[in-house]
Amino acid sequence: MKPVSFRRRLALALLLAGLGATVQCGSPAAPTRPEAIFHVRACRGSLRAPDGEVFRILLRDSGLIAQARSLIGAGNRKIVAGRLAPGTGGFNAPWSCHLDPYSVSFPDVAVELCDGCPSGVEANSGTWGSGLFCPWSSEVIAEQK
Repeated sequence: MKPVSFRRRLALALLLAGLGATVQCGSPAAPTRPEAIFHVRACRGSLRAPDGEVFRILLRDSGLIAQARSLIGAGNRKIVAGRLAPGTGGFNAPWSCHLDPYSVSFPDVAVELCDGCPSGVEANSGTWGSGLFCPWSSEVIAEQK
């Protein structure tokens, strides 16, 4: 067997070192999807709740998340609309229903049938406006951290 020259050993060591730097152990990180919870105030100035009532929405669309962030502190009221779903959804306590995260939108107009306050939805056991909720007096006030 012929002895391996110093140059060949050096080249092999450099090659292995280069390969070692590119090999990653473990599984690749799963892609993360955007997700953010926002606090929304509705019905400010109503007789029932002069300071308004706060509910939470979960957004999973980067465009909607950016839009909601731009509304915080802007003093703009923007309709928050969506399809009602039973339970808190893990983010809308103490209310017994929530807006389905995949149905939430910020329309410029909405039918009066779905307008109201969270307490009105609660008083009607989560049934409201043919399953839709769109308080016209909505205001995105904060992002939950």
